[in-house]
Amino acid sequence: MKVNFTDFKSEFRSLEKKFISKLKSVGKKGDYILGSELDKFEQNVKKFLKTKYVLGVGNWTEGMVMVCKALNLKPNDEIITVSNSFIATCGAIAYSNCKPVLVDVDRTMNMDIELIEKKVTKKTKAIMPVHLSGIPADIDKIKKIAKKNKIYFIEDAAHAFGGTYKNKYLGTLGDIGIFSLHPRKNFHVLGDGGLIITNNKKIYEKLKLLRNHGLKNRNLSKIWGTNSRLDNLQAAFANIMLKKIKSLNNKYFGIANYYTKHLKNYVQTPIYNKKFDKPTFHQYIIRTNNRDNLKKFLERKGIQTAIHYPKPIHKQEAYIKSFGKLKLKNTEKFSKQILSLPIHNYLTKKELDYICVSIKKFFKKN
Repeated sequence: MKVNFTDFKSEFRSLEKKFISKLKSVGKKGDYILGSELDKFEQNVKKFLKTKYVLGVGNWTEGMVMVCKALNLKPNDEIITVSNSFIATCGAIAYSNCKPVLVDVDRTMNMDIELIEKKVTKKTKAIMPVHLSGIPADIDKIKKIAKKNKIYFIEDAAHAFGGTYKNKYLGTLGDIGIFSLHPRKNFHVLGDGGLIITNNKKIYEKLKLLRNHGLKNRNLSKIWGTNSRLDNLQAAFANIMLKKIKSLNNKYFGIANYYTKHLKNYVQTPIYNKKFDKPTFHQYIIRTNNRDNLKKFLERKGIQTAIHYPKPIHKQEAYIKSFGKLKLKNTEKFSKQILSLPIHNYLTKKELDYICVSIKKFFKKN
């Protein structure tokens, strides 16, 4: 049996008529940039997440670069974050001439709360946890630290649209939340896209200028800005996907629970607070000291897997050149153990059983 890690083709087939209908509608109107579908999308997200301000942008990375600008961060200002994430988490900070200050993670693979305050300096302007795989970081404790030190709390919620912490949506709990709408995410468009969420009117108004060349209107620019607009066609596709995100997230959550039930005696399954958290499980990441052999075994069985992420950010050449070498014990240890199993809306019960049985067979032999 062949089990794909993702299945974009099946998703497109199931939604093709709706997508084509939206394409024709946008095309016939010639409504391509900052159009009615984007306005509708931002209002729909605002209502869904119960937040005051929403901006559709080009992608997560550009969103974070604009956030650094909107917060008036200066060269060498510091943002505390983590290394076990996609390169963009630190890349956007460094690109803004700021410094990502990295803390290690705990057994949940999210930011170790006990290490944060040791990293706070006079240059620290924000804390940015990553809700890895849509599993919430410890929001309440991070909020307290941010408030105590009078710094911003930014949520890297790239993986986390629709996930909750104490029944409140991730991305809405800090000063700013940033989402990715990349096709690999549970909630996505048909290309690149991103969202910025805030309840701060001043920050929102500056971000709105920044995403469109600083333009107040077609011909008057108030500040230097960039070009990072979620285009109207992608917003139209997003409006279709938004109607499905709750059922999609529930499907992912069900798959994750199934994996955990069948694999918890063989591997380390995801750790989260079941009382407070409902993750999106953008990825389902297991840990085992026999990761590489397990990955090869599953490949021979026709099961595609991935590693998120094989080389932590602080081990990347770009980071070392800019900020020097760093030791993060758990991050480095986990990077050699982690393996992402297939998880998507079109994964069947038969495929799930096959994956679980294959993993059990591997460990019985090894």
